[in-house]
Amino acid sequence: MGEVQLQTIDGDREPVTLRYEDERRGLTRRRMRTGCLLAVAVAPLCGIMDYLLYPQLLPALLSLRAFSVVLSALALVLVDSSSGRQFPYALCHLLCLGLAVANAAVPVLLMGYAIPYYVAFIILILAVALLLPVRPSQVSALIVSLLVLYVSAALFHGHIDNWAAFACNAFFVATSIGIALVSMGVGEQLRRREFEGRVALQEAYRNKSRLGAVLAEKSARLESLNQEMEDLLYVASHDLRAPLINVQGFSREMQIGLGALHKGNGRSPEANAALADTEESLQFILTAVARMDALITSLLNVSRIVTRTNPTEQVDLQKLAQKVSDSLHYQLAEKRIEVEFDPLPVVTGDSVQLGRLFGNLIDNAIKYMGTTPERRIRVGARTEAGECRLFVQDSGPGIRKEDQEHVFRLFRRLANGDCPGEGIGLTIVRKIVEKHGGRIWVDSAPGAGSTFWFTLQNTPYAEIGGRQ
Repeated sequence: MGEVQLQTIDGDREPVTLRYEDERRGLTRRRMRTGCLLAVAVAPLCGIMDYLLYPQLLPALLSLRAFSVVLSALALVLVDSSSGRQFPYALCHLLCLGLAVANAAVPVLLMGYAIPYYVAFIILILAVALLLPVRPSQVSALIVSLLVLYVSAALFHGHIDNWAAFACNAFFVATSIGIALVSMGVGEQLRRREFEGRVALQEAYRNKSRLGAVLAEKSARLESLNQEMEDLLYVASHDLRAPLINVQGFSREMQIGLGALHKGNGRSPEANAALADTEESLQFILTAVARMDALITSLLNVSRIVTRTNPTEQVDLQKLAQKVSDSLHYQLAEKRIEVEFDPLPVVTGDSVQLGRLFGNLIDNAIKYMGTTPERRIRVGARTEAGECRLFVQDSGPGIRKEDQEHVFRLFRRLANGDCPGEGIGLTIVRKIVEKHGGRIWVDSAPGAGSTFWFTLQNTPYAEIGGRQ
């Protein structure tokens, strides 16, 4: 498996293999402590077995048990030393060979291959493979050394009169070696995969944290830029309006002066023509100024939504929408439009701006109702996709698919010259909805009417049902 490059805390690049090796060395030292403590704890039990099975060799066997205890205690001390931290595998091998000599090889050398002490080799072989996470090549060499140690001790004891028993014992030791090597290989693979998965998870978490920090920084910058744009919009609109008022005022003064000249006598036909042209030009100026004043006022209204909306009070949308509809009673009656209300919730928001929201949506439906025979506006709410969605629906001519994405943009209007306005109403609606933590969209088709859907943050639909 190739070395995967990962970012460490200090910013250096370090391959997974080196990090895995460092962890394996630390794990070897920790498990060696456990093995040493187990060897010290098992020694008295082995002494009892020596007393029951071989009382005639008890002094020699007890000396071996004592040697194994001293060896384990010495390894327990060395494992935390600088040498133990630097050479944990060498210390592991010396400890295992020492315990094998003291607990199995010497008894076999004293009493022969047929005694049950050869089982200690099997236990030690399995323990090394399952407990100590040394390298596969190292553990293989160690385990083969234990097999050679058993065979050598049995042969040095003397004549083997039962080769079947000796072969059987050697077979069990060899079988335990095979089991240990397979277990060691599987454990190594599992340990490696677990480590690489853990490192990959840590790297993903660090990347997520870095991306989160970058996203937070960009969001803060975007918010700052948006605020600057809103401030610029407000200041520009406010400052542009001041000279415009002066132009309008002086134009009216000139218009009054021209009216006085019209009342005078003795003018030539040329003077009368010049006065007429000047009056017409002034009328064009006043019309253009009025148009520009309306546009700037619309821009100011948009900027005030962002800077002055305060969505912190409880607002009963049922009463609010009904009140807005009553204020538009004349327009509705003039165009013979019927308004229906479904139950609406109580929300947290700015009552003034939410009133403008419903007012603009209903007014927009009135303006674009057209000449359709069914003339109806419906205001309501329903739960879809786990959220409360409010809507204002009309039975007008509908909006083409290609026009739907433009209706909320500033100064964008549908191609209908009969409808007054500056193309700012739906933009104000979108700003109000976004200020209240929601979103807005339109569902429409030509000849099928339009439904303006919107959500508001923390809108409890449970309160809607209580009104039915």
